[in-house]
Amino acid sequence: MNRSIASTEEKEWRPVLLRVPNGYKRVREVWIPALIHRWTLTTLGLLVLFLCLQFLIPARLVIGGLGAVGRPSVAVGIMLAFLWVLSAVRAHRLPAGTQPIRWVIGLYVGLQLLGNVIGFDRLPSAAEASSADRWLIFTAAIAGVALVTADGLSTRLELDRVLLTVVALASVMSIIGVLQFAGIVDITQYIKIPGLHANADLIGISARGDGGFPRVASTANHFIEFGVVLALVLPIALHYALFSPPGRTRVWRWLGVSLVALGIPLSISRSAILTVVVTMGLMAIVWPWRQRYNALVIGVMATAVFHLVNRGVLGTIRSLFTNAENDTSVTDRIARTDYVIDLWSLRPWLGRGAGMVTPEEYILLDNQVYMTLLAGGVVGVAGLVLFFLVPYLMGRSIRLRGKDQETRHLGQALAVSMPAALMASATFDSFSFATFVGVVCIIIGAIGALWRLDGTSPTNEIQLAAPGDRFVATPLAANFRERIGAAWAASRPRNYGRGKFDKKTPNASDGDASGPSTINTDVTPQTLATRRGRRRT
Repeated sequence: MNRSIASTEEKEWRPVLLRVPNGYKRVREVWIPALIHRWTLTTLGLLVLFLCLQFLIPARLVIGGLGAVGRPSVAVGIMLAFLWVLSAVRAHRLPAGTQPIRWVIGLYVGLQLLGNVIGFDRLPSAAEASSADRWLIFTAAIAGVALVTADGLSTRLELDRVLLTVVALASVMSIIGVLQFAGIVDITQYIKIPGLHANADLIGISARGDGGFPRVASTANHFIEFGVVLALVLPIALHYALFSPPGRTRVWRWLGVSLVALGIPLSISRSAILTVVVTMGLMAIVWPWRQRYNALVIGVMATAVFHLVNRGVLGTIRSLFTNAENDTSVTDRIARTDYVIDLWSLRPWLGRGAGMVTPEEYILLDNQVYMTLLAGGVVGVAGLVLFFLVPYLMGRSIRLRGKDQETRHLGQALAVSMPAALMASATFDSFSFATFVGVVCIIIGAIGALWRLDGTSPTNEIQLAAPGDRFVATPLAANFRERIGAAWAASRPRNYGRGKFDKKTPNASDGDASGPSTINTDVTPQTLATRRGRRRT
């Protein structure tokens, strides 16, 4: 016993100068420096960092040697993909339950890897091979963003913060575009970041129409991308404005809606206008008639004010549609169709290789569907459609089965971006623009996160609108038979079906079989009791 105590003391003994005071030992084990503790990176912080790099740094500033895929936001996306894979291979690190977004992203990434193998099998040129490598890097980045958003946000508050960050940064991008349009200052020309250089001249300000109106791109890579991105964010901004609490918060959120909507026509782009029509049209489907009327009035008034402030811009946008047959950007796209069909017929099913169809090697197509058809064939186009279709169906399921009005409305606001983005992809080569793809992947991930946090399942019962719901009407598919029966009963004439009871029948009390009598079907229990009393007397 004494020997064991002595041996323990010998092991613990240290020279006096090397001994650590017990108090300092406790501080060293428990205390964490304040700066390190407060700034520990989380999933929310990494996603906000990704969005800031995506929106605030001009698209053509890249890391040297990587080309267009060298944007700092893409580097963050690669890190997010690595963190998600690291969590996936460790037990119980991903949320339990079904997550359809994982299958969607997994299928899309798998098709790109298959396309890469198919492309290298046909011995591509050096330029095509380099383009394919950059495409795989970009694919990994966007997959990481979508998966981390879907699986990494642990609460509804974190999801709201990510989406509100998207709205805030889109508002800032719109402000930069307004300053460009007004000729005050082009901030993008003064953004210089060490380690980044322009892989091409900044797009700056262009002119369009007979009046030579400025056409701006803000920090985006092109005018079309600028307008389409704002159009995709508009339903989300509108959702948070409609459900904002009274006070200063509501003012700021409606200001965000105004700024996002203001920047869309400044791109002077057909794609942007069509995207707005699709998103707002699909949003109006879930609104009650009163809300549709309010939205129509506000839209008309905002359009009138914009026309008074910027005369001629709306006329130029209108001429983009009415004079499309004389617009070279439209006629050139149509003329390229024969070229696409001829080239596609050579490799119809699996295409020429993912990321290998470039303007330098072929021609500028300005159509993502055409580019996917040539690069991935019919299989690639099917994967592209599923990439947008499955998140849309998930968002619609949240709209039908969400636990409360706000969740159902947010599900619809996220869902409408998917068909709008697919439609826009048929009007320009959308996946060549990182800001567009980054926003789409954040929205796809947000749909997955909302699906998981709300516990949505196709087996859940479709929810009816509560009496106090102002922004979401009862789905048409909810209690369909009962509602049809109630509507039929309400519209049926009041005396419908009473004719057979109104025939003249013998009056038993008079004992005369031929005596006419009319049966009153509106007899009350009190009246029947009175009649029985009379018969007894």
